[in-house]
Amino acid sequence: MKKNMMRLLSIMMAAFLFTTFTAGSAATAAATKPAEQKNEGVTFYLVRHGETLFNVQGKMQGWSDAPLTEEGIHVAENLSRGLKDIPFVAAYSSTSERAMDTANIALKGRGIPLTTDKRLKEFNYGEWEGAKGEDILKKHPDMLTNPNVFKQAGGESTQEVIDRMTAALTDIAEKHKSTGGNVMVVAHGMATVNLLLALDKNAWGMKALPNSSVTTIQWKDGKFKVLKVGDMSYAEKGEKKLRFYFVRHGETLFNVQGLMQGWSDSPLTKEGIEVAKYLGKGLENVPFLAAYSSTSERAVDTGMLALDGRDLPLQLDKRLKEFNYGEWEGMKGEDIFKANPDMLTNPNIYKKAGGESTQEVVDRFKDFLSSVAAKYKDANGNIMVVTHGMSTVSLVNALDPKAWGMKALPNSSLTIIEYENGEFKVGKVGDQSYVENGKKVLGHE
Repeated sequence: MKKNMMRLLSIMMAAFLFTTFTAGSAATAAATKPAEQKNEGVTFYLVRHGETLFNVQGKMQGWSDAPLTEEGIHVAENLSRGLKDIPFVAAYSSTSERAMDTANIALKGRGIPLTTDKRLKEFNYGEWEGAKGEDILKKHPDMLTNPNVFKQAGGESTQEVIDRMTAALTDIAEKHKSTGGNVMVVAHGMATVNLLLALDKNAWGMKALPNSSVTTIQWKDGKFKVLKVGDMSYAEKGEKKLRFYFVRHGETLFNVQGLMQGWSDSPLTKEGIEVAKYLGKGLENVPFLAAYSSTSERAVDTGMLALDGRDLPLQLDKRLKEFNYGEWEGMKGEDIFKANPDMLTNPNIYKKAGGESTQEVVDRFKDFLSSVAAKYKDANGNIMVVTHGMSTVSLVNALDPKAWGMKALPNSSLTIIEYENGEFKVGKVGDQSYVENGKKVLGHE
């Protein structure tokens, strides 16, 4: 709530204050190009620093400083990976440590020296530094309408911030104009937004700049042009996050007949085949790094139908099989339940029939997940896993007992499990939206 308040505060303030910008700002932005000197374009990758403790606490953070949070560091690392294909000729940063730390993380492995410049700092909020933003707003309701409001607290006016930011970027552009290229600049949210409004009042989309977002500005012939604002695609591209799309196989003959179907098998019904096709169509815009399946034919057939049209091999793995129900395989489920009323609550119930315990099933599924996560440890993407209902539910309960809604997983439904920073987290469970979307696309509603 406090964090959202500060974001709203920043948006409202910047949106109003741009009307006070003077023609002097535009004049400052325009540098004179020496006729005899080569002038190549410079593109600024203006990065907002990573999330800090004060950001989380909703405190005014201008010339005061607070360390990057764990999340702030993590997203800055994502940004570094996302920018790996962008060559930089130089890198600059505000002198605030949160900006320098973000820059050093983003530049890791490049061997580019970081130059600091005080002119790139955030607004100076004067004696309001470190105060709760919502408290200052209550005491000074003109904070959203007065471009000089921080002056009364011993800080800076909006125009002063714009002038120093523009001067800093102009000097940097002049320094590198003979070679041109991309320049990284790590700065701050409010200062960047007000600079953007001075350069192009229509460039900003009235949203707070996310931490570690990139705003690109082109400089050529003494003129600035805003290209993109608050772009998170680089940080997202650099994520090391795997999303496992667990698919329950399509409807089978044993499903219809109510028979216990673990390591035993039966063919997909006509309905099962159709719904698996719907799933494949609904997933057609989801890219997959790899696809795995239980060795049971009902799972393999579902996987092949869902992957139809993709050049992606389906890899088979016995660890993804359903529970082994022992001697109860192929028997009526209702009959087994009547004779064993603790069938749904006893984790060792199938052991007495010569099958597996719940823990054994969970262990082999976790072993599968860990091995695939290790294989794709530096990747960001999706993995399809075609498997079974009871085993998937047991895995979900082991990872997050609150994630399952106590309903049977529909055939061809999706359960998403995410892997990031060494942890598995349960997302959606038993999601049928992809099947429904595929059905609509195929016109079979």
